[in-house]
Amino acid sequence: MNLSSNTILSHIEISNKLKRIAWQIFENNMDEKQIWVAGIDSRGQFIAKQIISELQKISSLGIHQLDIHLDRTTFEPKFLSESDFDALNHSVVVIVDDVMNSGKTIVSSFMPFLNRGVRKIELAVLASRSHRLYPIKADYVGISMATTLHENLLFDNSNPADLKLILE
Repeated sequence: MNLSSNTILSHIEISNKLKRIAWQIFENNMDEKQIWVAGIDSRGQFIAKQIISELQKISSLGIHQLDIHLDRTTFEPKFLSESDFDALNHSVVVIVDDVMNSGKTIVSSFMPFLNRGVRKIELAVLASRSHRLYPIKADYVGISMATTLHENLLFDNSNPADLKLILE
């Protein structure tokens, strides 16, 4: 399979979309003192770091990173910095994932935040497909694509200098 012919977004396009998402997050939360950006698993965490970097360039908001690791058998989320979890009370959290498919991963990630009494939860994804099983809609989307059930969107960050969103 020729990956270049299946590339949906190039490195530059991904970079521009993440900058735009950062600006949108800032514009919608500019009156906040702090924002928590929580990336789901390794690819969501990679995107979250890129968004955080852009937010730090354009705002003086307190930006905090939180990493979410999902157990793929139980979909139980684990958090990297549990000690900071109490600071989430009444805060804004932006959950970040690479590709939103059915919405199951995102729904699983929401519950611990709701239990901590966060004031607002927003969702940012690089790509959104139209195969959701749960009533989840992203607040910030790099690209929306209708795909068949047999096609997959893959965010390839194996080479950070050459990011790609690929249709398989």
